[in-house]
Amino acid sequence: MNKIGTRNFNMLMGMVLFTIMILLPAPARMSASAWSVAAVTVLLAYWWSSEALPVPITSLLPIVLFPTLGVSSIGDATAPYAAPTIFLLMGGFIMATGLARWNLHRRIALMVLVRVGNNPTALIGGFMTVTALISMWISNTASTLMMLPIALSLASEIIKEKSEKNAGFILCLVLGIAYGANIGGFGTPIGTPPNLLVIAFMKENYGIDVSFLSWMLFGVPATLVMLPIACFVLTRWAFPFELDQNSVAQELLHQELKEMGPMSTPEKRMAYTFAFIAALWIFRTPIQNNLGIMLWLSDALISIFGAMIMFMIPAGSKEEQHATLLNWKTADTIPWGVLLLFGGGLSLAAAVKSSGLALWIGNELGAIGTFDLIFIIFILVSLVVFLTELTSNTATTATLLPILGALAVATGLDPMILFVPVAISASCAFMLPVATAPNAVIYASGEVTIPQMAFAGFRVNLFAIVAITSLSYFLVPIIFG
Repeated sequence: MNKIGTRNFNMLMGMVLFTIMILLPAPARMSASAWSVAAVTVLLAYWWSSEALPVPITSLLPIVLFPTLGVSSIGDATAPYAAPTIFLLMGGFIMATGLARWNLHRRIALMVLVRVGNNPTALIGGFMTVTALISMWISNTASTLMMLPIALSLASEIIKEKSEKNAGFILCLVLGIAYGANIGGFGTPIGTPPNLLVIAFMKENYGIDVSFLSWMLFGVPATLVMLPIACFVLTRWAFPFELDQNSVAQELLHQELKEMGPMSTPEKRMAYTFAFIAALWIFRTPIQNNLGIMLWLSDALISIFGAMIMFMIPAGSKEEQHATLLNWKTADTIPWGVLLLFGGGLSLAAAVKSSGLALWIGNELGAIGTFDLIFIIFILVSLVVFLTELTSNTATTATLLPILGALAVATGLDPMILFVPVAISASCAFMLPVATAPNAVIYASGEVTIPQMAFAGFRVNLFAIVAITSLSYFLVPIIFG
């Protein structure tokens, strides 16, 4: 079956499943409204996972179906698409395009890499670390696209002739960049959409404000734990290699940094602006809690403020004399579809709660509360780690959060002990090119095959399951409790 035939089949199957559920009576103790939401949930999950329609278009289904089925008004169905977290994400995306416009992220990467040294394994670790650091603040796709050409040019200088002994170096280098980009998304709320989905869900459903800093207190340690694990698995287990220390790599990196010239005025102004916004994000909660001032300030407000002032601050560029740090042509390249997916997930979550479906699921799953907490986390993490290899990490998270919220209520668990590991696990897509954009970029380079990616990714996944389960069990109650 060709691609169009598969898409049409999946579109039809989704409609059939939805229609059957609508025609069937609701299960015992479930309202008709809750059953309708369950049918929409199945349709969304099926079309999201199969991409029968473009994911952003599927994400608009709640706007059409919930009012039509009498689940909610058009106002209630559309309100989540304008939730504060949507604007936090949008502002973060826009500011990231500003960093890329003036190549500030590339300069930061090279400045760090020239300090790594000549050891090949350390060089791979350096590339992974830099990619992760950048991916905390800009999209993992952009960070991968920036780092890959640097890595490939460096590899071509180090390895003049491929052999069985050194072939693993290139594999580890390019896969390390993809894995670093995915792992870096753990670190901040804006690192990857699943993180913000959790924050938005907590705010909308529990009235709890998960601050930028509190997320980083978990996300950064998770990143610091997973980076060396992934590096070890790649270089010592999946693709070990023999390669002597070589000064060529450092010479090439120094040359690339030299070719960029001195730091330009636009780069400096962008660096100061972004550092100021990052500081506001990080220190907002301590300032509000300890000083009792600026209580009106929120992460979403800071994000939009940061994006707006980049359109006001003169760049000081010699080439573009009247340019500001950011223009709309650049900002308009952000992934608008992700914002629609985000809104669709929040609209679904709101309907699951308001219709009573969450309460029904919670009652049915109440028996799970008899299991040990660490076992519940382990099962959830294992499920999501392998599920996200085939589906969008944001769609996976959006589908699971309402169900897990109901489970948390039924079992008396803190929702964050379930939500955080799910969000982090959703970024652990290491096995297949379709799993995440960085994997696809690396695969498109032609340096790695699908079997090689799956071979390494499966092993990293096994370690990730253990690491995320352990970190969540011990740290989440301390940080978010």
